[in-house]
Amino acid sequence: MRNRAGSQLAALGRAGVKRWLGGGAALGLLLLTLALSGCGPFGGSDGVTASGTKSLASLSWCDRPLITFQDDSTTAQKQLSNWSDVKDQLGFTPYLPESMPEGTCLALAGGSIHNPIYGGQFSITYVLPKIGPVSFSEAPLHQGMSSKTQCIQSAQDSKTMICVGAISNTSITIASRQSEADIQSMFGTLKSNVAWVPGGSTPSSTPTTAPTTAPAATATPTK
Repeated sequence: MRNRAGSQLAALGRAGVKRWLGGGAALGLLLLTLALSGCGPFGGSDGVTASGTKSLASLSWCDRPLITFQDDSTTAQKQLSNWSDVKDQLGFTPYLPESMPEGTCLALAGGSIHNPIYGGQFSITYVLPKIGPVSFSEAPLHQGMSSKTQCIQSAQDSKTMICVGAISNTSITIASRQSEADIQSMFGTLKSNVAWVPGGSTPSSTPTTAPTTAPAATATPTK
């Protein structure tokens, strides 16, 4: 079940990455996850027991490797698939957990650099056993933005929580079917510059035909 869910997410990611990044949506890959979160394969148990944790770099891809970053410094909007080529050009420090439960796989990662509106953006989605997709979307913390972690409920799926917080100069959004308390706790585990690219992978950055419509970003505040 986990592999099927991850494969579907990665397949749709390959189809839609260029459209969402080209549109300048800072939460593009995050919204992809929210659009899929109501689908059966992502919400149910896959029978995998997480008996331990593994470092992010030791995890496997759910499907074939997919890393896509768009360079918005020119009209050509070059697609980049090497994390080492973009990590120092994001304009902020990325934060991730140092490990995930055993049985977790990486679905897709990407973002943009040198965007004239919001600078850089980094999104990454994992599929966790018994939970489904957990997405991180990060961008520079702009002046006036609150650093306090706040959570809202996705209007597309009542079981999905979206929590927004900040660490230092980085705005961080986490979307997951975990409880608000669990997501809040996850913020406390985030570390800077965690190695996350699975060893030995050769990522692709070439999407196929984009879908006709992008998912809508609607959410309902929790009470």
